[in-house]
Amino acid sequence: MQVGVLERGRFVGSWIVRAVREAGHERYVALQAFRSTLAAVVAWLVVTEVFHFQQAFLAPYVAVFLVEATLVRSLQQAVVQVGAVVAGLLVAVVVTRLVESTTAAIGMAVAVGYFAGRWRRFGASGIWVAITALLVIATGASDSPILLGERLAETMIGAAIGVAVTALVFPPVYSAGKEAGELTGELRDLLRDMASGCREGSSGVRDWVQRARGIDSLVQRAFDESRWAHESARMNPRPAAARAGEWARRWDRTLDDLSSVSSAVEELAHALDPVLGDEIAESDRVRTTIAATLDALAELIDAVGAGREVDPDGACRSNLTELERFATESDDLALTARLGAVLHTARRIVAAMGLEVR
Repeated sequence: MQVGVLERGRFVGSWIVRAVREAGHERYVALQAFRSTLAAVVAWLVVTEVFHFQQAFLAPYVAVFLVEATLVRSLQQAVVQVGAVVAGLLVAVVVTRLVESTTAAIGMAVAVGYFAGRWRRFGASGIWVAITALLVIATGASDSPILLGERLAETMIGAAIGVAVTALVFPPVYSAGKEAGELTGELRDLLRDMASGCREGSSGVRDWVQRARGIDSLVQRAFDESRWAHESARMNPRPAAARAGEWARRWDRTLDDLSSVSSAVEELAHALDPVLGDEIAESDRVRTTIAATLDALAELIDAVGAGREVDPDGACRSNLTELERFATESDDLALTARLGAVLHTARRIVAAMGLEVR
């Protein structure tokens, strides 16, 4: 038991160290916990100590709910949350005017509020139409215009505090480039592995195709990362937000190029299989040229990801030209067709990288 306690203690200690030192998941969780706590306490103090509301439960809830991952999301959610609460208040008022029994009124309010909350613009907050109506009727506030006004005021105060805390207390800034860098690296490494397979005369098509298919998830993660970076930069007062937005725009251009490469790499792996299986007099020269072309394509992708000049020495273009010469001069029509498939797919990758070839 003592060993288990020590291990948990080490885990907690290492978690805290990572939260302090690294801008990762641990720090995000810690900051969100701090912001949520601050928003709840401030909202509670405002509605109880400043306005002296009697049932001050909505303000801290709304404040915590609106401490979002980005300022834009916090503002959007503020509008939705206030709308859901207002809808719940209206449902409670209308139902209590139509039904005398509190029990029946609660049942009808929950049913009506549930269906009203299904409106798509409420999203996940739609359930609070029914909950707000239930709480208002159960606490007797639906018969008092003053109490109804207090509930609405609490909601708006909580929303304002939640948005303010998100905007002013370490407003989140997300950077782009990490996932895009992994995408670039995986494409580069896969092409280099394919080149090695060509030189050795061994076909690893099944593994290459599997890896190429997995790249689609990297593409999606890279675009998600870029979207978060753009969103966190909007209306964010931190100087780092402007830099994050500019960096995300730079990666957007790269991602547009790289996103069309993954399917082409998969097709290229399929196209290599019959070529590597050919037994012809010049098979070693053909495979060497294909391998050099694949290495050049890998360097092309690496240069695009790093923002360097693309194919400055013309290696990619010259290898493609050499491969085309093999295809056109060969007397083997089957080989010509197979090399044509490799050339076609390679040129798709080259075109996606913005390099013109003849």
